[in-house]
Amino acid sequence: ADNVQNPPPPPRRTLGDYGQRYDGEVANQGFQQANPVTFDIKNTKLTALKENQYPGSESQCPNLHLCNFYEACDY
Repeated sequence: ADNVQNPPPPPRRTLGDYGQRYDGEVANQGFQQANPVTFDIKNTKLTALKENQYPGSESQCPNLHLCNFYEACDY
């Protein structure tokens, strides 16, 4: 029987790890969007979305909230 040991797996990284700073440099500089898109969000849309935030309570239906969200965004 060989006494070969496998190296330990690399540490599990989360999306938040890519935004951490290491030695004063931003770690996510190589993690850029392939096709960045610019768009304009009207203030009335932002106000409507801020006023109708999902509270996460069991009494409110998340699907109904998404329907209202899509309607506010004119999807």
